[in-house]
Amino acid sequence: MKKWLSLVLCFLLLLPGAAAEESVAKDRLPDEVLMTYYDHTIFVGDSLIRMLRNYVKGVQKKDPGFFPGVKFYSEYSFQLSTAAREWVQTGSDRVFLTYKGSEATLYEVMKGEKPVRVFLLAGLNDRIEEHYDWAENYLNKIMALTEKHAPGTQIIFFSMTPVTQSVNKKKNRQAKIDAYNAWLEEKCTQIGAGYMNIAEGLKDENGVLPKALSSDGEYHLNEEGNAIWIRELLDYAQAQYEAGLWTPDALK
Repeated sequence: MKKWLSLVLCFLLLLPGAAAEESVAKDRLPDEVLMTYYDHTIFVGDSLIRMLRNYVKGVQKKDPGFFPGVKFYSEYSFQLSTAAREWVQTGSDRVFLTYKGSEATLYEVMKGEKPVRVFLLAGLNDRIEEHYDWAENYLNKIMALTEKHAPGTQIIFFSMTPVTQSVNKKKNRQAKIDAYNAWLEEKCTQIGAGYMNIAEGLKDENGVLPKALSSDGEYHLNEEGNAIWIRELLDYAQAQYEAGLWTPDALK
């Protein structure tokens, strides 16, 4: 009886449908295919996004096919509170984005670029991990303004990145960031946004950013750190494929 059952199971696994399901669950798409998930995508944020852009541009000098469909809009000290602004405030001390040579809000950039999706990283400059009520207000505004000005654009929030031990020991900041990221993931589910956890892959055994991955010994990533971020982006695209949320053109 057991032998007969084993033969039946083997036969079922050989059926076309079963083979396809197993392939989707296990097969890793080539990196060049996974990168196409980010076609018509913009990354928006602060200096961390700026440094990721510099890393990508550096690789593209040797490999033009490296994330060719991504555009970056970033400014040093860009804040989550600014991302939630509908209009540029002339004369304010807020740091806005730059679009075609002029200050611009996130929504002006989206109206101009018409992206399929936007990945947003901000919060470190706001110290947002200490102000959940502010964060909730900003995230709600971002989603409402996206629906108003760029309906159909998917918003994905990056988790806040970890800090080194030298920063963490001041008021135990890493624990607060970890708690905020857990809250952010839940909040994204509630408001219909995507969430991508890039923090865990950047931590050491102590749960902080190791100096070996930092360019300044505090917040920013060096080339090795940005390479880990790139790997996380590829893993995220693979997860979207396996979940049936995205099919590359190469497989259609």
